[in-house]
Amino acid sequence: MHRVGVIVAALIATAPLALQARADSAGDAVTTWDQDHDGTLDLAEINKAAAAEFDKLDVDHDGTLDMKELGQRVTSAEFIAADKDKDGTLDKAEYASIVALRFHAANPDNDATIDAKELRTAAGGRLTELLK
Repeated sequence: MHRVGVIVAALIATAPLALQARADSAGDAVTTWDQDHDGTLDLAEINKAAAAEFDKLDVDHDGTLDMKELGQRVTSAEFIAADKDKDGTLDKAEYASIVALRFHAANPDNDATIDAKELRTAAGGRLTELLK
C-alpha cells in the first residue's frame, strides 16, 4: 500500500511539469510555424508545416503516405474518409484535408487562426500530431 502512495505522490508532483511542457510545446509550435510573426497560426501556415511533415514521412518518396508511414497520426476512419481515390494511400491534398479538419476542430472561436492556448487543447494536440 505504501508503494501506491509513493507512486501517486510522484504523479501529483510531476503533473505541473507535464502541463508546463505542454504549454512550452504549444508556444514553441507557434513560434516555429508562425511565418508572419503575429502570434497565431492560420491555415496557410499550418498547411506549410503539414506539407513539410508529409515530405519527411514519405520515406519511399512516392508522393503518398500509407498507414505504415503515418503510424498513429491518423485514425483509420480519417484515413478512409480522406482517401478519395481509394488507393490505400494519401497524397498531399488528401493529407491536407485531414489537417484542415483538425485545424477547424482546434479553432472553436472560428477566427481563422490558432493561438498557443488553442494548441494546448486536445484538438490542438491532435492537430500538431500531423505537423511534427
